[in-house]
Amino acid sequence: MIDQFLSKKRNLYLMVAFVIFIESLSTAMLKVAGQYPTMSFQFCLFYVISVGIFGVDAICWQLMLERMPLGTAYMRKGGTYVLFFFWAVVLFHETITVQNIIGMGIIILGMVVSMSDDH
Repeated sequence: MIDQFLSKKRNLYLMVAFVIFIESLSTAMLKVAGQYPTMSFQFCLFYVISVGIFGVDAICWQLMLERMPLGTAYMRKGGTYVLFFFWAVVLFHETITVQNIIGMGIIILGMVVSMSDDH
């Protein structure tokens, strides 16, 4: 069933987007865990959530790599860094600087350029 779903290029790129999203979410949960005292219930809860999400990410990433060239897949991972800024603002109320925005622009530009040579 998964093979049939991922055999369509559109679905494969949906999987890429899903992997990028859950990887960034896993990292955000680690930061949430770090806001609590080490080994407290809340710390352990968010740490376990993060590891669980990262486990799903690893399985999806492997399924994706079976069907996509490694270079193509890794060029899409830049989207994770853009989502980190989203989580920083939404979950942690951090501010984004002009330098952050310029950096995100460079990452997005690199992803767009790499997609123009897509297989």
